[in-house]
Amino acid sequence: MRASSSSLKPKTDSFWQTLCWIGGAAAAWWLVQPPAFPPYGWTGWPAALWIAFLIRGGLGARSGWAAVLLTWICFSIVWAIVLAWVRHVSVAGWVPLAIYSAAYAAVLVALSRWAAKRLQRLPLSILIGVFGVSLEYIRAEVLFDAWPFHLAGHPFLGADVASLASWGGVWACSLVAFSAGGLMAALIFVWFGKLRKSIGAELVLPAMLFVGIEFAIWFPPSPVVDSTPLEVLATQTNLPQDNKIGWQQNRQAEDVRSFLALTESGLQAQTDTDLVVWPETMVPGLGFEPETLALLESFGSQAEAWSRWPREVSRVAVSSGVPWIVGSLTWTGVEVRDGRLEPAHRFNSAVLLKPTGDMERGDKTFLTPFGETMPYVRSLPWLEALLMDLGASGMRFDLESSAAPARMIVEPPGEQPWLIGIPICFEDAVPSVVRNVCVQDGEVVVDAIVNISNDGWFGDSDAARRVHAVAAAFRSIEMGRPLLRVANTGETALFLPDGSNPASLPARTAGTLSVSIPRFDHVTLQARWGNWLPRACVLLSLVFLVVGVGSSRRSDAG
Repeated sequence: MRASSSSLKPKTDSFWQTLCWIGGAAAAWWLVQPPAFPPYGWTGWPAALWIAFLIRGGLGARSGWAAVLLTWICFSIVWAIVLAWVRHVSVAGWVPLAIYSAAYAAVLVALSRWAAKRLQRLPLSILIGVFGVSLEYIRAEVLFDAWPFHLAGHPFLGADVASLASWGGVWACSLVAFSAGGLMAALIFVWFGKLRKSIGAELVLPAMLFVGIEFAIWFPPSPVVDSTPLEVLATQTNLPQDNKIGWQQNRQAEDVRSFLALTESGLQAQTDTDLVVWPETMVPGLGFEPETLALLESFGSQAEAWSRWPREVSRVAVSSGVPWIVGSLTWTGVEVRDGRLEPAHRFNSAVLLKPTGDMERGDKTFLTPFGETMPYVRSLPWLEALLMDLGASGMRFDLESSAAPARMIVEPPGEQPWLIGIPICFEDAVPSVVRNVCVQDGEVVVDAIVNISNDGWFGDSDAARRVHAVAAAFRSIEMGRPLLRVANTGETALFLPDGSNPASLPARTAGTLSVSIPRFDHVTLQARWGNWLPRACVLLSLVFLVVGVGSSRRSDAG
């Protein structure tokens, strides 16, 4: 009787051979992370190589425990290198985050070894594809609120494969990487005589995905061509995060005046501007709420520092005759208690300043894990404070999340209004959060997505800024709407639903970017159905586990 496509000869590799394969996998993973891989083009395909090496090393190892442990150690090292910027924010959190992130590769090895023995009829391309996407979804959207960076599909941005995100999200691109990696691993086994069956079954899922890619290329969605584009002036500030944490009043005056001068210069150069956008939290003070400003002004010069800049930015915005979206903290329900100002609520907000002097506000709905909230322990303030003292002394998590997504209407004179969805900061990296901003009752209601962010936290790591921008860019493909990111220290850039990046500014450079945002009107499958693909993979993984356990019991009974 012939063995199945996953039937491997026992004890195939020595310890050192296993180390070479798994160490090579970790190195290959490192080389497809920014800044090593070019940001766009066919070069995304090496993303499957690290998966192939990992599965080849994991399945060929004599000891399963050794394979899992080696994977965890090797990937912890490269994750620690890639996440080196974290040490500037929290030294105590740097290494644990690297170890946690590396655990997913180790779990993939454990699952692949288990499945190769108990589900021998299933091709590696299917097993690794399903397990890989399931683990990424759990990491990126489920555990610890979200950790959606460095996904296997991200290197495909700019390549034809990225078009699959319109029907299956970034997860479809990751499925290509994991499935191709499983196929490559099987081919390596065949090449070295370790696999004892035809490779034909391994080609089924990769072939289906290839057909999907070709279909998306030949039948792309089309923008509405008879609509006037929205002309936007994006102001990229370059305020180091250490300055912003201890933002002294004299420095605030210098910085905000430079932001205003930069914007006014950009408006003079681009006279047909319909909208100005500033990054997240670039206006010092307690926000633009009229009640809060009125209370502060009642204290006279004592509270001038808290109301000065919202008033000044509003004045300049009104005089420009153009609506502005700016990032600001917001305090509401402010009262005086024991000689101190105490708000009932604090939000991280996007504020629309209209030429009429009116304002609208949208608040962040999804707080950044470990940056604005502490997953799981936030309901225990004493424990949260203790962990903060250990990992990020001096910081406190006191922001609240909003229940309503931030959407604002911009009305260019004589033109059709634009409904803008505004994910704030980290929100742009999480597929389900952006979908919540863009979609209502299964229909995309926004005309464009504008993300305001503050990537000053990344210090001098432009690679980390690129990682954030790449993760966000997939939201444009998924939702079928243009995405403009406006970020302190960058990357400020425009991304379109075809995965292209027609305009951007260099990181860590103050400047303005004028972009014309076209209007799209199609609804993608990902927008309509949400994260259907990774959830299907999780369900399939559970089915595989149940079938595998049953098969093992029958084998033991026989």
